[in-house]
Amino acid sequence: MAGIGFRLQKLFQEDYFSSRIKAYAFAGLVTAGPWLIVIATIALIQWLTAQFTALGQEERELFNISVAYCFIFSQVIFGLQQLVVTRYIADLIYERKLSDVFPAFIGMSKVTLLLALVTWGGFVSFSALPFLYEVLILALYVTINMIWVLFLFLSAAKNYQAVAYSFLVGGVIAVVAVVGLGMNIERFVIPPHTSSFMLLLGFTFGMVVTMFGLLLSMLITFGERKTSGQFSYFHYFDRFPSLFWTGFLYNTGVWVCNWTIWFGEGRSILIDTFVYHRIYDTAIFWSYLTIVPALIIFVVSVETRFYDRYRVFYGNVNYGGTLDQIKRSKSKMQRVLKQEMERLVRSQGVFSLLVILSIGFVGEFFNLQPILISIFRFTTIGAFANAMVLVITLILLYFEDRRGAMYTSICFFTANLVLSIALLPLGFDGYGLSFSIGSTIAFLFAVIRLITFIEKVDYHAFCQPNETRVKKPRTFFTRTGQLLNRQKAS
Repeated sequence: MAGIGFRLQKLFQEDYFSSRIKAYAFAGLVTAGPWLIVIATIALIQWLTAQFTALGQEERELFNISVAYCFIFSQVIFGLQQLVVTRYIADLIYERKLSDVFPAFIGMSKVTLLLALVTWGGFVSFSALPFLYEVLILALYVTINMIWVLFLFLSAAKNYQAVAYSFLVGGVIAVVAVVGLGMNIERFVIPPHTSSFMLLLGFTFGMVVTMFGLLLSMLITFGERKTSGQFSYFHYFDRFPSLFWTGFLYNTGVWVCNWTIWFGEGRSILIDTFVYHRIYDTAIFWSYLTIVPALIIFVVSVETRFYDRYRVFYGNVNYGGTLDQIKRSKSKMQRVLKQEMERLVRSQGVFSLLVILSIGFVGEFFNLQPILISIFRFTTIGAFANAMVLVITLILLYFEDRRGAMYTSICFFTANLVLSIALLPLGFDGYGLSFSIGSTIAFLFAVIRLITFIEKVDYHAFCQPNETRVKKPRTFFTRTGQLLNRQKAS
Protein backbone atom coordinates (compact mmCIF):
# COMPACT_ATOMS: atom_id res chain seq x y z
CA MET A 1 0.00 0.00 0.00
CA ALA A 2 2.74 2.44 0.93
CA GLY A 3 3.26 5.09 -1.71
CA ILE A 4 -0.12 5.16 -3.45
CA GLY A 5 -1.37 7.81 -1.05
CA PHE A 6 -0.01 10.69 -3.15
CA ARG A 7 -2.01 9.54 -6.17
CA LEU A 8 -5.18 9.07 -4.14
CA GLN A 9 -4.82 12.37 -2.30
CA LYS A 10 -4.39 14.22 -5.57
CA LEU A 11 -7.58 12.69 -6.95
CA PHE A 12 -9.56 13.45 -3.79
CA GLN A 13 -8.34 17.04 -3.73
CA GLU A 14 -10.01 17.60 -7.09
CA ASP A 15 -13.58 18.57 -6.32
CA TYR A 16 -15.11 16.41 -9.02
CA PHE A 17 -17.30 13.34 -8.73
CA SER A 18 -15.36 11.73 -11.58
CA SER A 19 -12.10 12.21 -9.66
CA ARG A 20 -13.49 10.35 -6.68
CA ILE A 21 -14.64 7.54 -8.94
CA LYS A 22 -11.12 7.39 -10.38
CA ALA A 23 -9.67 7.27 -6.85
CA TYR A 24 -11.81 4.31 -5.83
CA ALA A 25 -11.13 2.60 -9.17
CA PHE A 26 -7.40 3.07 -8.66
CA ALA A 27 -7.64 1.66 -5.13
CA GLY A 28 -9.59 -1.29 -6.48
CA LEU A 29 -6.94 -1.87 -9.12
CA VAL A 30 -4.20 -1.90 -6.48
CA THR A 31 -5.94 -4.08 -3.91
CA ALA A 32 -8.20 -6.45 -5.83
CA GLY A 33 -7.49 -5.95 -9.53
CA PRO A 34 -5.25 -9.00 -10.14
CA TRP A 35 -7.38 -11.15 -7.84
CA LEU A 36 -10.62 -10.18 -9.62
CA ILE A 37 -9.05 -10.73 -13.04
CA VAL A 38 -8.01 -14.26 -12.07
CA ILE A 39 -11.42 -15.05 -10.57
CA ALA A 40 -13.22 -13.62 -13.61
CA THR A 41 -10.97 -15.68 -15.87
CA ILE A 42 -11.69 -18.90 -13.98
CA ALA A 43 -15.44 -18.18 -13.78
CA LEU A 44 -15.60 -17.38 -17.50
CA ILE A 45 -13.68 -20.53 -18.36
CA GLN A 46 -16.03 -22.60 -16.19
CA TRP A 47 -19.07 -21.12 -17.92
CA LEU A 48 -17.60 -21.54 -21.41
CA THR A 49 -16.46 -25.11 -20.84
CA ALA A 50 -19.99 -26.00 -19.70
CA GLN A 51 -21.09 -25.25 -23.26
CA PHE A 52 -18.75 -27.83 -24.77
CA THR A 53 -20.83 -30.93 -25.46
CA ALA A 54 -17.74 -33.08 -25.95
CA LEU A 55 -16.51 -32.22 -22.45
CA GLY A 56 -17.85 -34.45 -19.67
CA GLN A 57 -18.65 -33.38 -16.10
CA GLU A 58 -15.68 -35.28 -14.67
CA GLU A 59 -13.28 -33.59 -17.08
CA ARG A 60 -14.57 -30.13 -16.16
CA GLU A 61 -14.28 -30.91 -12.46
CA LEU A 62 -10.76 -32.24 -12.93
CA PHE A 63 -9.73 -28.99 -14.60
CA ASN A 64 -11.42 -26.81 -11.97
CA ILE A 65 -10.01 -28.73 -9.00
CA SER A 66 -6.51 -28.79 -10.49
CA VAL A 67 -6.54 -25.00 -10.79
CA ALA A 68 -8.02 -24.58 -7.29
CA TYR A 69 -5.37 -26.81 -5.66
CA CYS A 70 -2.57 -24.88 -7.36
CA PHE A 71 -3.90 -21.54 -6.12
CA ILE A 72 -4.68 -22.69 -2.57
CA PHE A 73 -1.38 -24.35 -1.79
CA SER A 74 0.69 -21.71 -3.58
CA GLN A 75 -0.90 -19.15 -1.26
CA VAL A 76 0.20 -21.18 1.77
CA ILE A 77 3.76 -21.43 0.44
CA PHE A 78 3.79 -17.70 -0.29
CA GLY A 79 2.66 -16.97 3.27
CA LEU A 80 5.84 -18.55 4.64
CA GLN A 81 7.99 -15.70 3.32
CA GLN A 82 5.53 -12.96 2.41
CA LEU A 83 5.70 -10.59 5.39
CA VAL A 84 9.35 -11.24 6.22
CA VAL A 85 10.49 -10.44 2.68
CA THR A 86 8.11 -7.49 2.46
CA ARG A 87 9.69 -5.99 5.58
CA TYR A 88 13.18 -6.69 4.24
CA ILE A 89 12.43 -5.01 0.89
CA ALA A 90 10.77 -2.05 2.64
CA ASP A 91 13.90 -1.53 4.76
CA LEU A 92 16.15 -1.75 1.69
CA ILE A 93 14.08 0.86 -0.12
CA TYR A 94 14.05 3.12 2.95
CA GLU A 95 17.84 2.79 3.29
CA ARG A 96 18.23 3.34 -0.48
CA LYS A 97 19.97 -0.01 -0.92
CA LEU A 98 18.14 -0.74 -4.16
CA SER A 99 20.99 -2.87 -5.51
CA ASP A 100 20.18 -5.50 -2.87
CA VAL A 101 16.53 -5.89 -3.97
CA PHE A 102 17.15 -8.05 -7.04
CA PRO A 103 19.34 -10.59 -5.17
CA ALA A 104 16.52 -10.96 -2.63
CA PHE A 105 14.14 -11.67 -5.52
CA ILE A 106 16.40 -14.43 -6.80
CA GLY A 107 16.79 -15.93 -3.33
CA MET A 108 13.07 -15.86 -2.58
CA SER A 109 12.35 -17.39 -5.99
CA LYS A 110 14.76 -20.26 -5.35
CA VAL A 111 13.25 -21.02 -1.95
CA THR A 112 9.73 -20.81 -3.38
CA LEU A 113 10.58 -23.16 -6.24
CA LEU A 114 12.16 -25.64 -3.82
CA LEU A 115 9.05 -25.63 -1.62
CA ALA A 116 6.84 -26.02 -4.70
CA LEU A 117 8.83 -29.05 -5.87
CA VAL A 118 8.72 -30.65 -2.41
CA THR A 119 4.93 -30.22 -2.05
CA TRP A 120 4.38 -31.39 -5.62
CA GLY A 121 6.49 -34.46 -4.85
CA GLY A 122 4.21 -35.23 -1.91
CA PHE A 123 1.20 -34.83 -4.20
CA VAL A 124 2.66 -37.17 -6.81
CA SER A 125 3.30 -39.85 -4.18
CA PHE A 126 -0.44 -40.53 -3.82
CA SER A 127 -1.74 -39.19 -7.14
CA ALA A 128 -3.46 -41.57 -9.55
CA LEU A 129 -3.26 -39.13 -12.43
CA PRO A 130 -1.24 -39.75 -15.61
CA PHE A 131 2.35 -38.56 -15.28
CA LEU A 132 1.99 -36.08 -18.14
CA TYR A 133 -0.96 -34.45 -16.35
CA GLU A 134 1.05 -34.30 -13.11
CA VAL A 135 3.88 -32.52 -14.95
CA LEU A 136 1.40 -29.98 -16.33
CA ILE A 137 0.08 -29.37 -12.80
CA LEU A 138 3.68 -28.78 -11.70
CA ALA A 139 4.12 -26.23 -14.49
CA LEU A 140 0.99 -24.34 -13.41
CA TYR A 141 1.88 -24.64 -9.72
CA VAL A 142 5.38 -23.24 -10.24
CA THR A 143 4.03 -20.47 -12.47
CA ILE A 144 1.48 -19.31 -9.88
CA ASN A 145 4.09 -19.41 -7.11
CA MET A 146 6.38 -17.22 -9.20
CA ILE A 147 3.53 -14.83 -9.96
CA TRP A 148 3.04 -14.21 -6.23
CA VAL A 149 6.76 -13.55 -5.77
CA LEU A 150 6.89 -11.11 -8.68
CA PHE A 151 3.68 -9.48 -7.48
CA LEU A 152 5.27 -8.80 -4.08
CA PHE A 153 8.36 -7.09 -5.51
CA LEU A 154 6.50 -5.03 -8.11
CA SER A 155 4.00 -3.90 -5.50
CA ALA A 156 6.89 -2.78 -3.29
CA ALA A 157 8.18 -0.79 -6.27
CA LYS A 158 4.67 0.69 -6.80
CA ASN A 159 4.53 -0.61 -10.38
CA TYR A 160 0.80 -1.32 -10.18
CA GLN A 161 -0.07 -0.70 -13.81
CA ALA A 162 2.41 -3.32 -15.00
CA VAL A 163 0.87 -5.81 -12.57
CA ALA A 164 -2.68 -5.10 -13.74
CA TYR A 165 -1.80 -5.23 -17.45
CA SER A 166 0.13 -8.49 -17.04
CA PHE A 167 -2.80 -10.16 -15.28
CA LEU A 168 -5.29 -8.78 -17.80
CA VAL A 169 -3.34 -9.91 -20.86
CA GLY A 170 -2.64 -13.30 -19.32
CA GLY A 171 -6.29 -13.74 -18.39
CA VAL A 172 -7.50 -12.91 -21.90
CA ILE A 173 -4.97 -15.27 -23.46
CA ALA A 174 -5.98 -18.03 -21.01
CA VAL A 175 -9.65 -17.70 -21.98
CA VAL A 176 -8.86 -17.62 -25.70
CA ALA A 177 -6.54 -20.63 -25.42
CA VAL A 178 -9.04 -22.66 -23.40
CA VAL A 179 -11.88 -21.85 -25.81
CA GLY A 180 -9.74 -22.63 -28.85
CA LEU A 181 -8.60 -25.96 -27.44
CA GLY A 182 -12.07 -26.77 -26.09
CA MET A 183 -13.77 -26.24 -29.44
CA ASN A 184 -11.30 -28.62 -31.07
CA ILE A 185 -11.02 -31.07 -28.19
CA GLU A 186 -12.00 -34.07 -30.31
CA ARG A 187 -8.97 -33.61 -32.55
CA PHE A 188 -6.53 -34.32 -29.73
CA VAL A 189 -5.65 -37.85 -28.68
CA ILE A 190 -3.68 -37.80 -25.44
CA PRO A 191 -5.42 -40.43 -23.29
CA PRO A 192 -6.49 -40.50 -20.58
CA HIS A 193 -8.17 -37.22 -19.50
CA THR A 194 -7.38 -35.55 -22.80
CA SER A 195 -10.06 -32.88 -22.41
CA SER A 196 -9.04 -31.65 -18.97
CA PHE A 197 -5.38 -31.78 -19.98
CA MET A 198 -5.97 -29.47 -22.93
CA LEU A 199 -8.05 -27.05 -20.86
CA LEU A 200 -5.37 -26.95 -18.17
CA LEU A 201 -2.73 -26.44 -20.86
CA GLY A 202 -4.60 -23.40 -22.19
CA PHE A 203 -5.01 -21.89 -18.72
CA THR A 204 -1.36 -22.56 -17.85
CA PHE A 205 -0.29 -20.83 -21.05
CA GLY A 206 -2.22 -17.71 -20.01
CA MET A 207 -0.64 -17.74 -16.54
CA VAL A 208 2.82 -18.16 -18.09
CA VAL A 209 2.16 -15.04 -20.16
CA THR A 210 1.22 -13.21 -16.95
CA MET A 211 4.40 -14.43 -15.26
CA PHE A 212 6.65 -13.29 -18.11
CA GLY A 213 4.88 -9.93 -18.23
CA LEU A 214 5.60 -9.46 -14.53
CA LEU A 215 9.18 -10.69 -14.97
CA LEU A 216 9.80 -8.20 -17.77
CA SER A 217 8.44 -5.41 -15.57
CA MET A 218 10.67 -6.64 -12.74
CA LEU A 219 13.79 -6.49 -14.93
CA ILE A 220 12.88 -2.98 -16.12
CA THR A 221 12.05 -1.71 -12.63
CA PHE A 222 15.22 -2.96 -10.98
CA GLY A 223 17.92 -2.13 -13.51
CA GLU A 224 20.87 -3.00 -11.26
CA ARG A 225 20.84 -6.78 -11.12
CA LYS A 226 23.73 -8.14 -9.09
CA THR A 227 23.51 -11.74 -7.84
CA SER A 228 25.50 -11.70 -4.59
CA GLY A 229 23.74 -11.88 -1.23
CA GLN A 230 20.67 -13.73 -2.49
CA PHE A 231 19.86 -15.20 0.91
CA SER A 232 20.72 -12.23 3.10
CA TYR A 233 17.03 -11.78 3.82
CA PHE A 234 17.15 -14.99 5.90
CA HIS A 235 18.47 -12.78 8.69
CA TYR A 236 14.99 -11.28 9.00
CA PHE A 237 13.50 -14.64 9.98
CA ASP A 238 15.67 -14.47 13.09
CA ARG A 239 15.07 -10.77 13.61
CA PHE A 240 11.28 -10.78 13.05
CA PRO A 241 9.96 -14.31 13.72
CA SER A 242 6.53 -12.88 14.51
CA LEU A 243 6.18 -11.77 10.88
CA PHE A 244 6.74 -15.34 9.73
CA TRP A 245 4.06 -16.70 12.04
CA THR A 246 1.66 -13.91 11.16
CA GLY A 247 1.87 -14.57 7.42
CA PHE A 248 1.93 -18.34 7.64
CA LEU A 249 -0.90 -18.79 10.16
CA TYR A 250 -3.17 -16.24 8.50
CA ASN A 251 -2.83 -17.79 5.04
CA THR A 252 -3.25 -21.27 6.49
CA GLY A 253 -6.20 -20.16 8.59
CA VAL A 254 -7.99 -18.96 5.47
CA TRP A 255 -8.15 -22.53 4.14
CA VAL A 256 -8.07 -24.73 7.24
CA CYS A 257 -11.88 -24.94 7.36
CA ASN A 258 -11.93 -26.19 3.77
CA TRP A 259 -9.32 -28.83 4.47
CA THR A 260 -11.24 -30.10 7.49
CA ILE A 261 -14.59 -30.17 5.69
CA TRP A 262 -12.99 -32.08 2.81
CA PHE A 263 -13.16 -35.08 5.15
CA GLY A 264 -16.77 -34.53 6.25
CA GLU A 265 -20.21 -35.38 4.95
CA GLY A 266 -20.69 -34.73 1.25
CA ARG A 267 -17.03 -34.77 0.31
CA SER A 268 -15.91 -36.00 -3.09
CA ILE A 269 -12.80 -37.78 -4.29
CA LEU A 270 -11.89 -37.25 -7.91
CA ILE A 271 -9.87 -39.95 -9.68
CA ASP A 272 -8.53 -41.22 -6.34
CA THR A 273 -6.45 -38.05 -6.11
CA PHE A 274 -8.27 -34.81 -5.36
CA VAL A 275 -10.32 -34.47 -2.19
CA TYR A 276 -12.79 -31.61 -2.21
CA HIS A 277 -16.30 -30.54 -1.20
CA ARG A 278 -18.28 -29.28 -4.16
CA ILE A 279 -20.93 -27.35 -2.19
CA TYR A 280 -18.79 -25.81 0.56
CA ASP A 281 -15.92 -24.91 -1.77
CA THR A 282 -18.35 -23.17 -4.11
CA ALA A 283 -19.92 -21.22 -1.23
CA ILE A 284 -16.58 -20.05 0.15
CA PHE A 285 -15.36 -19.12 -3.33
CA TRP A 286 -18.27 -16.76 -4.00
CA SER A 287 -18.38 -15.37 -0.45
CA TYR A 288 -14.82 -14.04 -0.76
CA LEU A 289 -15.96 -11.87 -3.66
CA THR A 290 -18.21 -9.96 -1.25
CA ILE A 291 -15.28 -8.40 0.63
CA VAL A 292 -13.91 -6.40 -2.30
CA PRO A 293 -15.56 -3.16 -1.01
CA ALA A 294 -13.75 -3.55 2.34
CA LEU A 295 -10.37 -3.81 0.64
CA ILE A 296 -11.00 -0.75 -1.51
CA ILE A 297 -12.38 1.40 1.32
CA PHE A 298 -9.50 0.38 3.58
CA VAL A 299 -6.83 1.48 1.11
CA VAL A 300 -8.60 4.77 0.41
CA SER A 301 -9.13 5.60 4.09
CA VAL A 302 -5.67 4.54 5.27
CA GLU A 303 -3.76 6.25 2.46
CA THR A 304 -5.68 9.55 2.64
CA ARG A 305 -7.06 10.66 6.02
CA PHE A 306 -5.36 8.23 8.40
CA TYR A 307 -1.84 8.29 6.97
CA ASP A 308 -1.57 12.08 7.29
CA ARG A 309 -2.36 11.92 11.03
CA TYR A 310 -0.12 8.89 11.44
CA ARG A 311 2.80 10.72 9.82
CA VAL A 312 2.32 13.83 11.96
CA PHE A 313 2.19 11.81 15.20
CA TYR A 314 5.35 9.81 14.50
CA GLY A 315 7.02 12.94 13.13
CA ASN A 316 6.50 14.57 16.52
CA VAL A 317 7.77 11.45 18.28
CA ASN A 318 10.87 10.98 16.15
CA TYR A 319 11.88 14.61 15.57
CA GLY A 320 11.52 16.30 18.93
CA GLY A 321 7.90 17.41 19.14
CA THR A 322 6.71 18.86 22.43
CA LEU A 323 4.57 16.83 24.81
CA ASP A 324 1.55 18.93 23.92
CA GLN A 325 2.13 18.38 20.18
CA ILE A 326 2.47 14.63 20.71
CA LYS A 327 -0.75 14.46 22.73
CA ARG A 328 -2.73 16.51 20.23
CA SER A 329 -1.46 14.57 17.22
CA LYS A 330 -2.14 11.31 19.04
CA SER A 331 -5.72 12.38 19.76
CA LYS A 332 -6.33 13.37 16.13
CA MET A 333 -4.86 10.12 14.86
CA GLN A 334 -6.99 8.04 17.23
CA ARG A 335 -10.13 9.93 16.26
CA VAL A 336 -9.56 9.52 12.52
CA LEU A 337 -8.70 5.83 12.88
CA LYS A 338 -11.89 5.25 14.86
CA GLN A 339 -13.97 7.09 12.27
CA GLU A 340 -12.45 5.23 9.34
CA MET A 341 -12.79 1.84 11.02
CA GLU A 342 -16.44 2.55 11.84
CA ARG A 343 -17.04 3.60 8.24
CA LEU A 344 -15.31 0.48 6.95
CA VAL A 345 -17.28 -1.90 9.22
CA ARG A 346 -20.53 -0.09 8.46
CA SER A 347 -20.06 -0.02 4.68
CA GLN A 348 -18.88 -3.61 4.35
CA GLY A 349 -21.47 -4.78 6.88
CA VAL A 350 -24.32 -3.23 4.90
CA PHE A 351 -23.01 -4.72 1.66
CA SER A 352 -22.60 -8.19 3.18
CA LEU A 353 -26.09 -7.95 4.71
CA LEU A 354 -27.60 -7.05 1.33
CA VAL A 355 -25.86 -10.03 -0.23
CA ILE A 356 -27.16 -12.36 2.49
CA LEU A 357 -30.70 -11.04 2.11
CA SER A 358 -30.71 -11.17 -1.69
CA ILE A 359 -29.04 -14.54 -2.19
CA GLY A 360 -32.39 -16.31 -1.84
CA PHE A 361 -33.78 -14.49 -4.87
CA VAL A 362 -30.55 -14.96 -6.82
CA GLY A 363 -30.46 -18.64 -5.90
CA GLU A 364 -34.02 -19.13 -7.10
CA PHE A 365 -33.26 -17.36 -10.37
CA PHE A 366 -30.18 -19.53 -11.04
CA ASN A 367 -31.75 -22.65 -9.54
CA LEU A 368 -29.11 -23.03 -6.82
CA GLN A 369 -29.35 -25.73 -4.18
CA PRO A 370 -30.96 -24.57 -0.90
CA ILE A 371 -28.11 -26.08 1.13
CA LEU A 372 -25.59 -24.07 -0.94
CA ILE A 373 -27.52 -20.87 -0.21
CA SER A 374 -27.64 -21.68 3.50
CA ILE A 375 -23.89 -22.33 3.69
CA PHE A 376 -23.17 -19.23 1.61
CA ARG A 377 -24.94 -17.03 4.16
CA PHE A 378 -22.65 -18.31 6.90
CA THR A 379 -19.48 -18.08 4.79
CA THR A 380 -20.37 -14.49 3.84
CA ILE A 381 -20.40 -13.60 7.54
CA GLY A 382 -17.07 -15.38 7.89
CA ALA A 383 -15.61 -13.56 4.88
CA PHE A 384 -16.69 -10.22 6.40
CA ALA A 385 -14.99 -11.05 9.71
CA ASN A 386 -11.95 -12.38 7.86
CA ALA A 387 -11.62 -9.10 5.95
CA MET A 388 -11.75 -7.18 9.23
CA VAL A 389 -9.06 -9.47 10.69
CA LEU A 390 -6.84 -8.74 7.69
CA VAL A 391 -7.44 -5.00 7.94
CA ILE A 392 -6.69 -4.81 11.67
CA THR A 393 -3.62 -7.01 11.26
CA LEU A 394 -2.24 -4.58 8.69
CA ILE A 395 -2.99 -1.63 10.97
CA LEU A 396 -1.20 -3.35 13.85
CA LEU A 397 1.80 -3.83 11.58
CA TYR A 398 1.57 -0.14 10.68
CA PHE A 399 2.13 0.58 14.39
CA GLU A 400 4.91 -2.03 14.66
CA ASP A 401 2.75 -4.19 16.92
CA ARG A 402 4.12 -7.37 15.44
CA ARG A 403 3.21 -9.43 18.48
CA GLY A 404 -0.38 -8.25 18.28
CA ALA A 405 -0.54 -9.19 14.60
CA MET A 406 0.95 -12.61 15.39
CA TYR A 407 -1.49 -13.25 18.25
CA THR A 408 -4.37 -12.28 15.94
CA SER A 409 -3.22 -14.78 13.30
CA ILE A 410 -2.79 -17.48 15.96
CA CYS A 411 -6.33 -16.81 17.21
CA PHE A 412 -7.68 -16.84 13.64
CA PHE A 413 -6.02 -20.12 12.72
CA THR A 414 -6.73 -21.88 16.03
CA ALA A 415 -10.39 -20.85 16.24
CA ASN A 416 -11.10 -21.94 12.67
CA LEU A 417 -9.28 -25.26 13.09
CA VAL A 418 -10.79 -26.19 16.48
CA LEU A 419 -14.34 -25.22 15.51
CA SER A 420 -14.07 -26.99 12.15
CA ILE A 421 -13.09 -30.23 13.88
CA ALA A 422 -15.66 -29.80 16.66
CA LEU A 423 -18.56 -29.07 14.27
CA LEU A 424 -17.56 -31.60 11.61
CA PRO A 425 -19.91 -34.33 12.99
CA LEU A 426 -22.88 -32.00 12.32
CA GLY A 427 -22.31 -32.42 8.60
CA PHE A 428 -24.14 -29.96 6.36
CA ASP A 429 -25.85 -28.38 9.38
CA GLY A 430 -22.48 -27.19 10.67
CA TYR A 431 -20.75 -26.21 7.44
CA GLY A 432 -19.99 -22.51 7.38
CA LEU A 433 -20.53 -22.13 11.13
CA SER A 434 -16.92 -22.85 12.02
CA PHE A 435 -15.63 -20.30 9.54
CA SER A 436 -18.11 -17.58 10.54
CA ILE A 437 -17.74 -18.10 14.31
CA GLY A 438 -13.96 -18.63 14.22
CA SER A 439 -13.36 -15.55 12.07
CA THR A 440 -15.68 -13.49 14.28
CA ILE A 441 -13.78 -14.56 17.41
CA ALA A 442 -10.52 -13.52 15.77
CA PHE A 443 -12.13 -10.24 14.68
CA LEU A 444 -13.21 -9.43 18.24
CA PHE A 445 -9.77 -10.34 19.57
CA ALA A 446 -8.14 -8.10 16.97
CA VAL A 447 -10.44 -5.19 17.85
CA ILE A 448 -9.59 -5.50 21.56
CA ARG A 449 -5.88 -5.70 20.78
CA LEU A 450 -6.04 -2.63 18.54
CA ILE A 451 -8.00 -0.56 21.07
CA THR A 452 -5.67 -1.40 23.96
CA PHE A 453 -2.59 -0.75 21.83
CA ILE A 454 -3.83 2.57 20.44
CA GLU A 455 -4.68 3.83 23.92
CA LYS A 456 -0.97 3.63 24.83
CA VAL A 457 0.46 4.20 21.37
CA ASP A 458 2.73 6.99 22.63
CA TYR A 459 4.18 4.66 25.28
CA HIS A 460 4.80 1.96 22.66
CA ALA A 461 6.38 4.53 20.32
CA PHE A 462 8.95 5.54 22.96
CA CYS A 463 9.39 2.12 24.58
CA GLN A 464 9.28 -0.22 21.62
CA PRO A 465 10.46 -3.68 22.78
CA ASN A 466 13.36 -5.06 20.84
CA GLU A 467 12.57 -8.61 19.74
CA THR A 468 16.22 -9.36 19.13
CA ARG A 469 17.17 -8.81 22.79
CA VAL A 470 16.69 -12.31 24.07
CA LYS A 471 18.91 -14.42 26.29
CA LYS A 472 20.04 -16.52 23.36
CA PRO A 473 19.83 -14.61 20.05
CA ARG A 474 18.31 -16.51 17.15
CA THR A 475 20.96 -17.23 14.55
CA PHE A 476 19.82 -20.35 12.67
CA PHE A 477 18.40 -18.60 9.61
CA THR A 478 21.16 -15.98 9.64
CA ARG A 479 23.86 -18.65 9.57
CA THR A 480 21.95 -20.63 6.93
CA GLY A 481 21.71 -17.55 4.72
CA GLN A 482 25.41 -16.80 5.14
CA LEU A 483 26.31 -20.39 4.26
CA LEU A 484 24.16 -20.32 1.12
CA ASN A 485 25.62 -16.96 0.12
CA ARG A 486 29.18 -18.31 0.48
CA GLN A 487 28.34 -21.39 -1.59
CA LYS A 488 26.86 -19.16 -4.27
CA ALA A 489 29.94 -16.91 -4.27
CA SER A 490 32.29 -19.86 -4.58
